[in-house]
Amino acid sequence: MTEKPNMAVTISRQMGSGGHYIGYLAAKELGFKYVDREILHEAAKQLHTDVSLLEQYDERSEGILESIVRGFFFGTPETASVPPLKRPIYNRDLYRMESKIMHGIVDRHSAVIVGRAGFFALRERSRVIRVFVYAPLDFRVERIMKVQNIRDAREGKSIVEESDRRREKFILDMAGVHWTDVRNYHLCLDASFMGFPECVRTIVDLARRNDPLLA
Repeated sequence: MTEKPNMAVTISRQMGSGGHYIGYLAAKELGFKYVDREILHEAAKQLHTDVSLLEQYDERSEGILESIVRGFFFGTPETASVPPLKRPIYNRDLYRMESKIMHGIVDRHSAVIVGRAGFFALRERSRVIRVFVYAPLDFRVERIMKVQNIRDAREGKSIVEESDRRREKFILDMAGVHWTDVRNYHLCLDASFMGFPECVRTIVDLARRNDPLLA
């Protein structure tokens, strides 16, 4: 009998909605691999550079990664000890590399993958459940202020709104679709209304209905 391919659950999330936490708990409940920063670490490994240099460009689309390249040419203290990139890396190149890394992970494991346009990168695979976690702005600002110990509500709101703009632009530039379009997803969850435990249960139940062996 032909073995079923691994299952993937992709979690797209608004900043402050709790998508990371929900994804982690769902992976734990399902016995799946939880994947987030591992993708960026593997990309840095393949580029023979430091992950900290890629972090500020991850899920962004503002042109060429010029500051990385400049660092190698001018030998700034932050990058002097990092092996140079063989060639300039563009955001689209980084996104394509991360997409290949995601496919490689799902080839080996059933996984919950958070962010990095996983819903689009894995769209042609079978057994992929695409989830979008969102919440009202006030809920997200309040949560980010608590998590990051921010006292100024205006600062918290600015951080969240900038994250929304950045992710919307990244998805539009890389995938050609609007990030918050419900047609991209099988399941959209308002974390403020449902609560984190119910969001996790809904994701787990949907995965199990699509694979009785997970029950």
